[in-house]
Amino acid sequence: MDDALTLPDDVKAQLDRFEAAVESVETGLEPLLGADRRELEASLTPLERAKVHVALANAVSTLFSMYLKAVGLDPAEHAVRKELERVELYRAKLDKAAAGNRRSEKPSADKKRDAGGEGDGKRTGVSSEKKRKSSEKGGPKGSEKKGKKRR
Repeated sequence: MDDALTLPDDVKAQLDRFEAAVESVETGLEPLLGADRRELEASLTPLERAKVHVALANAVSTLFSMYLKAVGLDPAEHAVRKELERVELYRAKLDKAAAGNRRSEKPSADKKRDAGGEGDGKRTGVSSEKKRKSSEKGGPKGSEKKGKKRR
């Protein structure tokens, strides 16, 4: 009876890799699955929340793809392939949004540094009143930019 359960070495190696992959996914998902969903989502920014949702969708789709392969079906010919492609599109959108978010944060930090005093953390640059008066007089920065946008 043991002879009927003996597997070829290459199949054993594939099975070991499969088990290791499943354990890796389970280990990676433990923090998310063990946490209270509402508390977790409340502590995340909208971008982080979206990244978690995309990662979970990818994990579920990948696990289902692995299941299909384990039962002898080709995941490339199953609808799960389209789902994985859709998840990848969302991942690309999130990466683009995160890159845009990083770019928008950096200039604002530079502006604060340029407008603020050094060392004391207080702003000592031109006051908003002086900026307004300068733009009313036709100062170079304010009126030129506004004029170009209106045309």
